[in-house]
Amino acid sequence: MRRILPVLGLVSLVLGKDFQVVEGSGYHYVEISLTDVNRIVCSSEITGVVYSKEKSIEIKRKGRNAWVKILPTKKGEKIEYPSYPREVYIECGGLVFSLILLPRKIPAATVVLKVPHEDDARAREFEKKAGSYEKLILSLIRHAYREVPPPGYRVKKENRKVREFKELDLYLLKSYEGSRYVIEEYLITAKEDVHLTEGSFVPYIRFPAALSIVKPRLKAGESTRLLVVRLREE
Repeated sequence: MRRILPVLGLVSLVLGKDFQVVEGSGYHYVEISLTDVNRIVCSSEITGVVYSKEKSIEIKRKGRNAWVKILPTKKGEKIEYPSYPREVYIECGGLVFSLILLPRKIPAATVVLKVPHEDDARAREFEKKAGSYEKLILSLIRHAYREVPPPGYRVKKENRKVREFKELDLYLLKSYEGSRYVIEEYLITAKEDVHLTEGSFVPYIRFPAALSIVKPRLKAGESTRLLVVRLREE
């Protein structure tokens, strides 16, 4: 089991984002933030986006990501954000996903587009191309930290309490399952001032390969993320 820390200083900490997974044909209703920038993620490059620009919405795509923003409108001296649904069609992994976006007064949302028939092959290819074991583990931690599923990894939303201690509560937020490895993202909420170490959580993780705590020192009421890479159970 390895303790991975250096990569986490590369990007800012993001907590509390809504996380939704979309799979299959037909229309999918997804909630997005009315005022913040939302993200849509594909396991491969997003090759096309179609939507009506007349409906006060802006979408910018780059690589595997599409960034969605509801544009404000001005009525007299008042600025408003229209909350009516928008239709968006996104080409991802050779499929076209039909999304009905429902703007809500919520934090920025992340929507993951899942392409089932490509998952296993992409996951195996990603894990093989990583090179050394150390590089693969670091790459998996980076993906989880940035809330971007590694290529071919299946996302499962959990949102449940898994452990309760005198000093803290431990929640499993979501997991990413690949060919050989599973990444788990936990939320640690302190009940009192604590200094956290990765080793303290090893007994509660099955087949751990690496653990990383984003912020090891917490005051009562504060939270941080615990990122875990473990071997997949057959």
